[in-house]
Amino acid sequence: MEGRGSHGRGLFQSAAARSSRRVRAVWLALADLFGYYLGPKMLTKPPPQPVIYRRRRSAVSRSEREWRVEADALVTRGGSGRERRYPWRDVIGVRLCSDPTRYKPWRYVFEIQPRHGRKVEIDNAHCTGVGAFEERSAEYARFVRAALERVEAENPQARALIGETPRRYFFLLLAALFGLGGLALGLVAVRTPLDALPYAGLIKLGIILAMLPIFWRWIIGAMPRGAPISDIPARALPPGA
Repeated sequence: MEGRGSHGRGLFQSAAARSSRRVRAVWLALADLFGYYLGPKMLTKPPPQPVIYRRRRSAVSRSEREWRVEADALVTRGGSGRERRYPWRDVIGVRLCSDPTRYKPWRYVFEIQPRHGRKVEIDNAHCTGVGAFEERSAEYARFVRAALERVEAENPQARALIGETPRRYFFLLLAALFGLGGLALGLVAVRTPLDALPYAGLIKLGIILAMLPIFWRWIIGAMPRGAPISDIPARALPPGA
């Protein structure tokens, strides 16, 4: 009796093991089927769409130039259809500033400096004719933010400069100093209608002193400043964009 009981238990355990293996095989097959149909189609996040910005630089340009932010590089394409790529990992620095001109008082500039090669300059102005420009600040700001995000991801060592370049700032500072000095000298040395007034000297001194805060505000505002790419100040982009 004991032998038959032991034999029965062995048959039961063997059947249970075979059943467990079958169930495990079915689950593995279902898991593979689920992953095949849903993995690449439903579970995989689609790649982000590139951010595109287009503008016509001047009246002599035949067509718009396209700038495209892709995952690995900045891609530019002209009217001929020829493309050029600037890998984000090769970007060592960027510069953002307000750079108004006579026809574009709202102009902002975004510069990208590759490790090898000339800098790339992009602004928010689109030429519609001779001396006529259209502001594209909304598209420009969206493009700049996308580009900065890719630079930070691909090259965390890259730095941003806000404002004028140090060299240009130096020459602008010299010009401003000479201008302020020339104004002061002209008020003192050249006879003006103010000289007929009482206390003419004090009035001229007051004019010179009134110019100093304006001069100082310009010095502080135009001074180039470094900033992490992840923390670009709002003043580096067009207002409201």
